[in-house]
Amino acid sequence: MSKQRSLRAFTTVIVLLPNTLLAQTPSSPATEDVGSVQSLAPVLIEDSRLSDTPTGGTNIDKRSIAAKRASTSDTAQLLEDIPGVSTYGAGGISSLPVLHGLADDRIRTVVDGMDLMAACPNHMNPALSFIDPTKVASVEVFAGITPVSVGGDSIAGTIQVKSVAPKFAKPDEGIIFSGNAGTFHRSNGGAEGYNYGATVAGESVSASYSESRSSSNNYKAADEFKKPGVWQRLGDKQIDAREVASTEYRGSVNQDMGLALRLTPAHLVMLNVSEQQLGYSGFPNQRMDMVHSYPDPADPSAYLLNKHKPSNTNKLVNLRYTGQFEWGALETRVFRQDLNHHMDMLQTRFSGMYMPMDTEASTVGGEIKSSIDVSDRDVLRIGGDFQNYRLDDWWPPIGVSGSSMCCNDFWNIRNGKRDRMAVFAEWEAKWSPEWLTLMGVRRGQVESSADTVSGYNTNAMYQTDANKFNRGNRSHTDQHLDASMMARYTFNPMQTYEAGIARKTRSASLYERYAWSTNAMAALMNNFVGDGNAYIGTPNLKPEVAHTFALTGDWHDSEKSVWGTKLTAYTTRVNDFINAERLVKPGSAGASCNGTNMTTTNCYVLLKYANHDARLFGLDFSAHSELGRIDSIGSFRGDLMVSYVRGEDRTTGDDLYHIMPLNSKLALTHRLGGWTNTVEVIKVNDKDRISQVRNEATTEGYSLLNLRTSYEWKFARIDLALENALDKFYLMPLGGAYVAQGNSMTTNAIPWGMTVPGRARSLNVALNLQF
Repeated sequence: MSKQRSLRAFTTVIVLLPNTLLAQTPSSPATEDVGSVQSLAPVLIEDSRLSDTPTGGTNIDKRSIAAKRASTSDTAQLLEDIPGVSTYGAGGISSLPVLHGLADDRIRTVVDGMDLMAACPNHMNPALSFIDPTKVASVEVFAGITPVSVGGDSIAGTIQVKSVAPKFAKPDEGIIFSGNAGTFHRSNGGAEGYNYGATVAGESVSASYSESRSSSNNYKAADEFKKPGVWQRLGDKQIDAREVASTEYRGSVNQDMGLALRLTPAHLVMLNVSEQQLGYSGFPNQRMDMVHSYPDPADPSAYLLNKHKPSNTNKLVNLRYTGQFEWGALETRVFRQDLNHHMDMLQTRFSGMYMPMDTEASTVGGEIKSSIDVSDRDVLRIGGDFQNYRLDDWWPPIGVSGSSMCCNDFWNIRNGKRDRMAVFAEWEAKWSPEWLTLMGVRRGQVESSADTVSGYNTNAMYQTDANKFNRGNRSHTDQHLDASMMARYTFNPMQTYEAGIARKTRSASLYERYAWSTNAMAALMNNFVGDGNAYIGTPNLKPEVAHTFALTGDWHDSEKSVWGTKLTAYTTRVNDFINAERLVKPGSAGASCNGTNMTTTNCYVLLKYANHDARLFGLDFSAHSELGRIDSIGSFRGDLMVSYVRGEDRTTGDDLYHIMPLNSKLALTHRLGGWTNTVEVIKVNDKDRISQVRNEATTEGYSLLNLRTSYEWKFARIDLALENALDKFYLMPLGGAYVAQGNSMTTNAIPWGMTVPGRARSLNVALNLQF
């Protein structure tokens, strides 16, 4: 779909909104409150009739977010205290979230209201990497049964991350000034960084600026990593045997300028302009890293001397209006993203070899949504959204004439387009104090296309595949129909039950459709799941259609303040699930191993995306209890979280890739005044259900002990954490194949046959000030 057609369709949605938008407005504030819950405990919205927020989300409270900031610069890891949520291993600030076994593009990820997408064949720049944890004020996750007003083009659910709302002066307060500053250090890897921000505001105008920066060296695994025969060299560089290669990153700088205008107490306009620059970042489960622009061959030291302007930049402009009316609420938004991305191998990984890869992408998106208070019982939400995505992915030539990577640009995706538009309607009704229902429908369309491609040269290794791709159909249109229904029954003040069913649709990404070369080197670069294998796309992929059913029981004390237990059981069947099949091609990646590409069990293989049928099912359990209070000693609280998910390819009988094994988290928290202490134990079972088609590695079970303490004053907070306190060696179940060390360009036998090792003991400290 062209940009003009999407904008016309979006305008139609605005015109169709009811004339009640013109009603007079009350004097209620237009800012949003951030909810508060306890650590590890999921939250049900107690007032089920919030006009601008649908039922069904799970929040993370401010205190939990603040505690996690001391130990991570990766926003995705803030989500790991929600049952059913885990993260794929990737770069130091770039983990990929997983909801109930479904990850990455299958999740709608919204940052300050903006639908953002990765622009990299390895997904090194996912949406959550564009906001630093120090900027996050609230997180809400809709997993499984997702209201249509927050869903769309996703089958797993929706993650909404928001930064701090703008501040304004009170009447007769004059001009106010506020700010914050913070710093952190983590012993393992020597990670360090800072953040600061300032706001100046009157009653009607608020201006703000914030900045954060973080860096880290390679982290180390525990002592057991020193076993004889385990890696001693990284490329041609001697390293500590405990060091996990390509886990370093440098110069992640986020800057944001905001301007907010409070037109009346009920109407607010906000404009934010932000930029992220990243010097470089290693990816231990990928063949490439994020680096500076490749240097002049006459001066290769430019990589290490930082002589070039960073080319990994992301720029965002976000304009938003919110208003409260007598009839309800209205929100509109338009945003633009411009992303430049450059990959190559860090020279500490593979000294003397260069393989530059460039990506440029832009996204223009917007939405309009309205919550209408039809009656004391009913809320109607209607709206629409669009997203126009453009992508160019090319690899500059290197070498001399006659070499395999000379003499033209390799066009991986050329003028890729993915345009999405949808409208929705949703009805929430509170029939009685006991019964609440939510149902809605979303209708959408996704159009994708790409131009002709070419390899580095006209040799058969590129030209045959290019000709086949260029002759094929490169334009596709998918129709989406989503629907959800949920009912909640409050049996008594201590028991609540929910049941829900949903149909959700997702279309293939540009990389799933249009990555075209079966050449081993080129196909290895097109891998965003971190399994070490080589991938090509399939242009005619059908959209995934998921049907999910979920049941939840929530038991708690009558005031919801002393104890609570929640259990959710769910099952999802996905028609046309986009999985992978091995490709019959003599001489392809893995063909020289023990057996062919179709049969080998100990090699990296060449795979092609294909539609299969899949099923996932699982359980999420959480519980919390106040354990008592002793004068002069303080209060004690216990939290428990357990998650299990199973994923099966119903077409082949194989297990789905990257499914987290049974895992649990138990925390004991002590509080006394501003002092908080937490002892946390994480238990993960063996991972022995693996994707055979990908030769996924198994992992052994492990237990980790984390110790945290913090003290909070009115204007300051200090956090100390000892992560992995017992210094246990473990392999991360979702860490991906460890291809960073002496393994970067291997296409045959898998040297290590293991996932990325986890982080050894680390002492982390963070100090944050408010003024």
